[in-house]
Amino acid sequence: MDIFDIAKLAGVSRKTVQRVLNKSPQVRPETRDRILKIIEEHQYHPNVSARRLVKKKTQTIGLFIIQDTTKHRIYSDDLFYSVVIGSMISACSDRGYNVLVTMADHKDSAAVMKLYREKSIDAGMIISWTNVQRIVDQIVSAGYIVGLFDQNNLSSPPPSIPIPFLQNEQGGKDAANYLIQLGHKEIAVITGDKDNHASIERLNGYKIALKEADIPVHPDFIFNGSFTEKSGSDAVVQWSQKEKFPSAIICFNDVIALGVIKAMRAAGLSVPDDVSVIGFDNVLLTEYTAPPLTTMHVPRVEMAASLVEQLICQIEEKPFDKSSIFKASLIERESCKPPK
Repeated sequence: MDIFDIAKLAGVSRKTVQRVLNKSPQVRPETRDRILKIIEEHQYHPNVSARRLVKKKTQTIGLFIIQDTTKHRIYSDDLFYSVVIGSMISACSDRGYNVLVTMADHKDSAAVMKLYREKSIDAGMIISWTNVQRIVDQIVSAGYIVGLFDQNNLSSPPPSIPIPFLQNEQGGKDAANYLIQLGHKEIAVITGDKDNHASIERLNGYKIALKEADIPVHPDFIFNGSFTEKSGSDAVVQWSQKEKFPSAIICFNDVIALGVIKAMRAAGLSVPDDVSVIGFDNVLLTEYTAPPLTTMHVPRVEMAASLVEQLICQIEEKPFDKSSIFKASLIERESCKPPK
């Protein structure tokens, strides 16, 4: 039994049967019901591969993990991206799409471009901790569809590609305002990598909050670090060697905050009795630190789902809203309290 047999039994053309299988509205209800009844009676199952060839679609989206292995490595246990990867795969599955995962070096796009040229995928989505401007430009200039999870991975985003936008400056401001409302005035920050836009924007938000509260920004309370646990411990060591120690610390990701908490414990200081600490991202581990970490929650699941939805709309040539703007929200736990 094939599509030609179904068409013959229903007294229609093969094309009409294809329209019914593809759920096209261009078939009269009585004809559709007749065809579906025949399909059910004969337990007909369409050849998925053949349908894809006819539609010229693979129903597959590539997930490109682009790495600079001299600095960062993204694997399944990455505290930030593990949730993103899982959410992307789940969102694709919900829409009937498969995911093909590929790892590539940020200097070599051959593996990525090969998947497009061989028509193994309908579109691609990129996660990375490094700048991928060159790879994105190459994909876009070749006329292929691509999306990016993190706005900070591009110097100049092409207008055509979907990117969920996180309001980092507002997040930095909200974190600082929370500590200010608790009564803190000696508030320090530990930044991420100096060339990372998210870090720059969060620092701007911190400065705006202090200025609006008439609190001076102490240069000594700005520790220029990286998104690593070591930056947290190094900052604590540096401040311990100076006369003035902050009453509260804003960490630009949760991994930095973990380093701060460990270093504070090693120095005989208590969080939050001596110093309040707030993180950023809300990775799963923060619920189980001692004390549980107050942090700014980044809606990674929603951002990943939004990116997938926009890509599928492009694949299926449907309109979509590119204004996918997201905001970090405060998660209050036990690492912050009013100053002594």
